[in-house]
Amino acid sequence: MKDVRLTVKKRAFPSQGRVRLNIAHLPELGIKEGDHVDLINETTKKTVTATVIADTMVRVGHVRVSEEDLKTIGLNDDDGVLVRKTPPLQEKIKKAAADANKSFSEGVDKLDTKMKKATVDAKASASKAAESAKKETKKASDTVEKAAESVKKEAKKASAKIEKTAVKTVKDVKKAVKKATTSHGEL
Repeated sequence: MKDVRLTVKKRAFPSQGRVRLNIAHLPELGIKEGDHVDLINETTKKTVTATVIADTMVRVGHVRVSEEDLKTIGLNDDDGVLVRKTPPLQEKIKKAAADANKSFSEGVDKLDTKMKKATVDAKASASKAAESAKKETKKASDTVEKAAESVKKEAKKASAKIEKTAVKTVKDVKKAVKKATTSHGEL
């Protein structure tokens, strides 16, 4: 799919969800009248999906967009916008699933790294506690108690880190799935 960079012009009449393009741009985008395109604000990455109306009265290089859609993607009259043919729903779902899988895998990798670090930290803390107990026979009971508290704190910290990473991963997966299934157009 080819992207076309056009200049936004606000439509005189409200028509949210529809854009007017010069008929010359349809072949460039590989679309026909009635197809859907994504308007992408390249700065904010915000996107709106709209139905195309071919119009020979619209200047070449321009796209006529409703005020509501302009607000949605954060653009003003005469700003540049990237126009792209909207991929089929099946393709969007596959991409969202792949993104969710990637996000989940990254989350699992981070979780694994943090678990390994927490294990090393816990072992180091336990080792320090054992050495201290051996060296300080007079204060053995106090030292063991302190070491146990230290291990508990490290375990709590590790548990909190793991929980935080797991919650973020779940949110990322939900966000990716929601994004894929709540498009501004046909599903």
